[in-house]
Amino acid sequence: MLKKYVLKKPALLLVLFFTGFSLFSRAAELPESFSNEYTSTALGFKVTVTHSLTPLDDGTYQMRFFARSWFASIDETSRLRIDKETQQVIPLHYKYKRRVMGRDRDAELTFDWDKKTVTNNVQNTTWKMDIAQRVQDKLSYQLQLQQDLINNRKELVYQIADGGRLKKYGFEIVGEESLETPLGKVTTVKVKRSRENDDRVTYAWLAKDWDYLLVRLQQEEDGDAYTIYLGEAKVNGKQIKRFN
Repeated sequence: MLKKYVLKKPALLLVLFFTGFSLFSRAAELPESFSNEYTSTALGFKVTVTHSLTPLDDGTYQMRFFARSWFASIDETSRLRIDKETQQVIPLHYKYKRRVMGRDRDAELTFDWDKKTVTNNVQNTTWKMDIAQRVQDKLSYQLQLQQDLINNRKELVYQIADGGRLKKYGFEIVGEESLETPLGKVTTVKVKRSRENDDRVTYAWLAKDWDYLLVRLQQEEDGDAYTIYLGEAKVNGKQIKRFN
């Protein structure tokens, strides 16, 4: 169970499709920045997850996902650009670092959009592969999904550069639910990601009246459920103290 939780990191990052949803007419925009903290437990030990988006001086952004406990850590970063005219999220450079009980792993992807290629460097082995426009990395697609939902797009399917090949991620909106959280009661939109030829299912709950902030994430697999909960949140530099 420990290996499943820490190494597969319940799609969290997928996960974080935070914000606008097409079920509602309320206008919304991608946040300029956010910094959120989530908690869970694995084998009785606390696991802390932080997820952030930070604007950089050159006009690009850095998205980061960092999960840690006393026995392991996963650190992912994506430097990306947001074309506000086309509303397209464009990944530029992605890094993955896992440190856990002798199962360390490092990966790095560099996108060259002029040549339509991505260079993969995994465990010091390097190769290139061709990509098409709109391909995302394992973090950048979260913002693209958010933007597409804001724009009321119905087909929420994405090609992700991962492990030297392209993988397809698809999503659907399930409905609304009211949740009790450490920050109070909140109305959420529930979203589902399922996978072909895989019994894993991931659900995310996003706060409808708080820029669709991710409140809860749950992955179900082999009869078990792994859940993370929002503990602290800051969006566009403002701390959220209470939902109500």
